[in-house]
Amino acid sequence: MLELIVYYLPMPFVVYLLYLLSGSYLLGGFFFLGSFLFLIRITEIKNENLRKKIKVFVSNYLFLYKTMCFITVFAIGLRIIGWGTTVRTPAFILSSLVFYILLIWKGYRNYIKIEIKEYMVEIPDYEDELKIVFLSDIHLSELRSIKYVEEIVEKVNGFSADCILIGGDTVESHMEYLENKGFDKILKKMKSKYGVYGVLGNHEYIGDLNKNIEYLDGCGIKILRDESIIIKRLEFIFRDEANNHLRKKLKDIYKTAYPKVVIDHRPKFEEALDEGIELQISGHTHGGQIFPINLAYMLAYKVIYGYKKIKNTVIIVSSGVGTGFLTYRTWSRSEIVRITLKGKE
Repeated sequence: MLELIVYYLPMPFVVYLLYLLSGSYLLGGFFFLGSFLFLIRITEIKNENLRKKIKVFVSNYLFLYKTMCFITVFAIGLRIIGWGTTVRTPAFILSSLVFYILLIWKGYRNYIKIEIKEYMVEIPDYEDELKIVFLSDIHLSELRSIKYVEEIVEKVNGFSADCILIGGDTVESHMEYLENKGFDKILKKMKSKYGVYGVLGNHEYIGDLNKNIEYLDGCGIKILRDESIIIKRLEFIFRDEANNHLRKKLKDIYKTAYPKVVIDHRPKFEEALDEGIELQISGHTHGGQIFPINLAYMLAYKVIYGYKKIKNTVIIVSSGVGTGFLTYRTWSRSEIVRITLKGKE
C-alpha cells in the first residue's frame, strides 16, 4: 500500500507540473515506465475487497495520468504557436477539468455499451456458408458485473450462430477469485450449433494456467492449444498463446486441404501470410483502448483494429468486449463480432 501511495498518488500531478515548470513532458513521462509489473502484482492480493479497491484506485489514477498526458501534449502545441502563457490561466485549468469529466463519462460509456460489429468474408473454393460469433478480452474479475456478462451472453445467443469462438483473456488472472461469482453458470448458457471453442490469452498465463483452463472448461468453453477442428469443410486452427515459447508452428498444426481460419490471441499474422491462410481472427489490443496505450500497440502490431486484407489473407482484430484494469475506453468501444464466411461469387 505504501508503494502504491508513493508511486501513483502524485504521478499525474508530477507529470503535469513538470511540464508547466520546466516544459519537459518527456521527463514526466518516464514516471509511467515499468508500472505494468506493479499492476500485475496487485492481482496477487488475496483479500477481495482490498484488491478491488486498489484496482479501482489505480485505474482512476492511471486514467487521470493519461488525460494529463493528452492535455500536456495540447499545452505543448499552444506553446509552439506562441500561446504558452495560456496554459497557466484559470480558464485553461477549468477547461482541462471539464475535459477530464467529459472524457471519463465518454470512456465509461464506450466500455459499458456493447456494440455489434459485422463482417462478411468471401473464401475462394468454398461452397457453403458459416456464421460465427467472436468474443475476445472479457477479462473476468471483480471489476466485471454479473449483469454485464449476462448481457454478453444474451446478445450472443440472439445471433443463433453456427459457432462461437473465444479469443483469449477471458480470465483476468486468477480463476480462484471467480469461483463464487457465478460467471461460469452464465457463460455456460452460450449456445451454438457446433459449440464454443477458445484460445488462451496472455492473462490466463498470469495465474495458475491449469486452473484457469479448468475454469474455462466449466464455463462451457473448450480451450484448444495448437489444435485444429473441422466445421463445415473449414479448418479452424487454434494457436496457443505466444507466452508458450514452445508453441507449434502454424504449418505443423493444420492437417487438411480445407480453407483455413486461424484464431490467435495476438494479431501477429506473418505466419498466416506465409502459409496463405484465408482468415485470421485476433484480439488483445482492445482496439488501442486509450491514449497513449494505443501508440504502443501501433508500434507493436501492424493492425490493432478492424478488417484488413493483406495478399490473400483477411485479418480481423476485435477491440474486445471487456477491459483489464482501466474500465474506460476513449480510443475504442466494446464489441461483439459477427462474421459470415461464404464462398466467393
